[in-house]
Amino acid sequence: MRAVLFDLFETLVSHFDPEWKPPARTRAERLGVDERLWEQHWRELEKRWESGEIPGYETALTRVCDAAGVRADPHALAGLRRDYEAITAVAFVAPDPAIEALLSGLRARGLRLALVSNATDLDAAPWPGFGLARHFDAVLFSHDVRLMKPDPRIYTLACRRLGVRPEEAVFVGDGGSDELRGAEEAGIRALWASWFLDRWPAGLEPNGFPGGEWRRKCSGEGAPYPRLARPADLLALL
Repeated sequence: MRAVLFDLFETLVSHFDPEWKPPARTRAERLGVDERLWEQHWRELEKRWESGEIPGYETALTRVCDAAGVRADPHALAGLRRDYEAITAVAFVAPDPAIEALLSGLRARGLRLALVSNATDLDAAPWPGFGLARHFDAVLFSHDVRLMKPDPRIYTLACRRLGVRPEEAVFVGDGGSDELRGAEEAGIRALWASWFLDRWPAGLEPNGFPGGEWRRKCSGEGAPYPRLARPADLLALL
């Protein structure tokens, strides 16, 4: 094995915040959009933003407003952007020491590292200045490369950028966006990282995580992917 591909959110960093409280008003309410119409349109627009098809958060929000026949209020758009950036910043306060030790250990073994993340421009913005970024030889954000997990092409692109074959790499992720299956379809061994997800209270897992049924499936006998409960488990496995 010559390389390790990592997911970002809930694998290298976490949005878990025990002090978090839901906002008093939803995004739909702040935009003056009916909640049902928001649910009908937002997820698809968010994916298009994440894939780079839509150039920014405000554009995606404006398209929801357009669908509702509502004028997008610039002040509301600016406030929602600030809130999004604040939520994202939680994940980048400081590197987790155990993750730092893991990445340092992998580099000491001569392994090449790539980041493969479904992320919008706002999600990715803090990464270049974050302490873990120095460990990586290649970084692939979906909004940049116009590919999203679980599409096998994003994993094979990461391997090409590292100069390795898929069978020479492993992929480590929390399992959101069906990313582990996508890695295996690309010919890369997939490993399930539960070290951050284990902190989340039941029912409050982050968006894109498959939930309780997935946890039971992957934690029991005959689990489809080896489980890494601590970052050090990856070094022990290798």
